[in-house]
Amino acid sequence: MKIEDMVAPITGGGRQTVGAMDRETSGQMFRVNLLTLVRRILFGQRSARSIGDEAKALGAKRVLLVTDMGVVKSGVLAEVIEGLQGRNMEVQLFSDVEPEPDIETADQVTRTVRGGDFDLVCGVGGGSAMDIAKIASVMATNPGETRQYAGVGLLKKPGLPKVLVPTTAGTGSEMTANALIGLHEEGTKVGVISPYVLADIAVVDPMLALTLPAKPTASSGLDALTHAIESYISLDANPITSLLSLQAMELITHNLPTATFEGGNLQARSAMSLSAMMAGISIANAGTCSGHAAAYGYATKYRIPHGISVAVALPYVLEFNLTTCPEKGRAIAEAMGVTTSGLSSAETATNVAQAVLSLMKKVQCPVSLVQLGVPKTEITNIARNMLKMTRLMVHNPRPMNESKAVNVITKMWEGSIGRG
Repeated sequence: MKIEDMVAPITGGGRQTVGAMDRETSGQMFRVNLLTLVRRILFGQRSARSIGDEAKALGAKRVLLVTDMGVVKSGVLAEVIEGLQGRNMEVQLFSDVEPEPDIETADQVTRTVRGGDFDLVCGVGGGSAMDIAKIASVMATNPGETRQYAGVGLLKKPGLPKVLVPTTAGTGSEMTANALIGLHEEGTKVGVISPYVLADIAVVDPMLALTLPAKPTASSGLDALTHAIESYISLDANPITSLLSLQAMELITHNLPTATFEGGNLQARSAMSLSAMMAGISIANAGTCSGHAAAYGYATKYRIPHGISVAVALPYVLEFNLTTCPEKGRAIAEAMGVTTSGLSSAETATNVAQAVLSLMKKVQCPVSLVQLGVPKTEITNIARNMLKMTRLMVHNPRPMNESKAVNVITKMWEGSIGRG
């Protein structure tokens, strides 16, 4: 797919998704749908060159630049730092963000930002770096410890202005109003969720992902696919998020293998950056559901990267959910190039789940919990923890009790689709 064709289905050309969306979401047209967006978005090749101008427009003089050592070693930061310093700004680097950051990292960046007289936070990296940048922004102005703000709407004050710059294509964190933090002792994650967490400016430059290795490219891309699909089937999807989700699914299906194994392919990288951004907008407004809820039950405890953990959950929860929303199942199938003509809703659900598994295998991603080293004895605990994630499960299109949850997690452990 060419970059100039990416928005064709939204503007009326290309694949026809509107009819399916109208049938499935007709009720959405008659309710109030809230759409929350980042105030300013820059997308495109070399857009990172504008970061200095954007920071200056926010009145910045002293910037806390939050990132991780992988980004530092990649050389990606040079252009960002040059852009900021070229506008006469002081820049202090916080590069202690680890993958799947723990509460201790959040506390560390809190101490740093409170002691530095900063007036802007810039987060550059994957979801972990951007989430910790969000924490730095809001903890600069809200008293106490990060843990006390874990939940929805607990922040009292806006944070420092923040610019978020993804160097992967997957998390969509630059578009969302939440920052995730691991509680490794408890084996779970929590989120600081508030409109105050939203970026002031998001700069999405596909050029920054060109040096990303194959494994994180695949992981982050599957994270974006999970965002697109889960936000599409969410009970809180709306007509705008549905269009963005479908378009993201199509782009990811066609471009993730190329981006993974031909990292220098700018066309594929641009498509993945766009799809991750669109899926990020979708989850910011429609939310995720049982796939993310399930993943939080094992990702932190077993130190599994977020993109892999949610991807492994996706086909199994998708097969479970799509029997409740067959029109959405057929629309997802069309976006992913799966034939569903003459199939029942259950058969469609299985075929779509198989298509997700096929894409995962193409990019060499594990497809079961047993491949991730999760013991079979954990199945019931994971199922129970999934059901406890009510802020996510409330979006799920099909009700799930413990016995159903155990059945889904069992299939997830085995890697079995289409049986039982």
